Amino acid sequence: MSSMSTPDAVTPVNGKATSHGALRLLTTTASALSRIGGALSILLIAIVLALTTVGVVARYVLGHPLEGVDEACGYLVVAMVMAGAAEALRTGHHIRIDLIMGFIGPRGRRWLDAWSNLAVLVFAVLLVRTGWHSAAFSYDFDAFSSGQLELPLWIPQATLPIGAVLLGVVAFAKLIAALAGIESDERTGGH
Repeated sequence: MSSMSTPDAVTPVNGKATSHGALRLLTTTASALSRIGGALSILLIAIVLALTTVGVVARYVLGHPLEGVDEACGYLVVAMVMAGAAEALRTGHHIRIDLIMGFIGPRGRRWLDAWSNLAVLVFAVLLVRTGWHSAAFSYDFDAFSSGQLELPLWIPQATLPIGAVLLGVVAFAKLIAALAGIESDERTGGH
């Protein structure tokens, strides 16, 4: 079983009552934001499925392919992944190797969780920075996609820093909880 956990229901490691109001606010906020991102990701999955189905029917049944469907689906898949990444981290659905976790105690697991969440946080900050610069560059130079949609590139590029902010908020909440010695109630496991 994985030690990945959700930050929305925090309990102290030692079982005593806690008055970590700020931590509770942080984890509640992170949970709410990641759930919104997860819901958006589910909506985008449905949209990509519908667009793909319409595109296939138009191309192979009606003989008239719709222009821009492949391009739109490509952009939507990136947005879907970025919107759902924070929820996947929060619920413990990111891929993770649990081999070491079985050989260490609760304190070691807590420190490994803290280290892994720090790594995710650093990655999220770097992704925010580079994604923001890419989107701002495309906006400043009025860049458009080279495909049939001719979409302003800053729009699909903006999904990277937005999703990375969501991911960073959840990673930060999980990091602070681990450092404070607070474990979250595990509802689902990692893979």
